[in-house]
Amino acid sequence: MKRMLRIAAGLALSACVIAFAGCKNLPTVQQTFSTACPIIANDLQVVADSPLVSADDQAKLNKDVIPKAKAICTAGGQLNVTNLKAFHDSLLPMAVMIVQAVPMLPDQTLILLALQTFGPLVQQQVDMLITAVTTPASAPTAASAPAAAASDGAATQ
Repeated sequence: MKRMLRIAAGLALSACVIAFAGCKNLPTVQQTFSTACPIIANDLQVVADSPLVSADDQAKLNKDVIPKAKAICTAGGQLNVTNLKAFHDSLLPMAVMIVQAVPMLPDQTLILLALQTFGPLVQQQVDMLITAVTTPASAPTAASAPAAAASDGAATQ
């Protein structure tokens, strides 16, 4: 029953993200990520604990995927591009493949939906971190750029 509640919460979160697409007060990517991350980590633990999943796949989940998922969930402001990219590019697809391989897994469709919805959130986190690192702090603002251009134009006349 607990598992069903977690999965339902993940679906509700996904539905909220879609429903709020036209609203002005949307949750930020960070807020959505922070809400979804523990749900995903718990879903992965439920899958790893299932007797329907092979011992090899349980080991992969318990050794590689779940610790990384929990680490990025608890990292908060300490998220880094390397960990997020590793999770997004290899560990999350591994988890999806494991879940897809067990059609008898209770709530398989819901777990897959949650995992596949989480992927773009992780990628947005990566993109935001890269943008934050590559955007120079000394770049002129839009308001100061016309003034600078006007003073350059006056100097050349």
